[in-house]
Amino acid sequence: MRVLKELKTEGTLLNLINARKLTYVGHALRNHRTSLMKTVCEGRLDGRRRKGRPPISLVTNLTTACGLGLHQIVQKSQDRAGWHQKVRSSIATANTASGDADR
Repeated sequence: MRVLKELKTEGTLLNLINARKLTYVGHALRNHRTSLMKTVCEGRLDGRRRKGRPPISLVTNLTTACGLGLHQIVQKSQDRAGWHQKVRSSIATANTASGDADR
């Protein structure tokens, strides 16, 4: 939020949610003590899917938010400072672009 104040732009709720998702996923992928968070972020569940519109997956949400593929997200998230810089630049880019990529 400090960056948004310096740029004198207002952050939308969607941008705030995407920033928090990206920072959490970076934290989860760097955590080596447990594989549960990594399994949740990268894994798929077994079983049958219900009828109707398919839900938007976390992976799809992340790739559209930061403009990287899943493999690149996993690699770049290992560098904490670099990942936070990528999150800030993705949110700044989203503030200047119009439209909702998440809908």
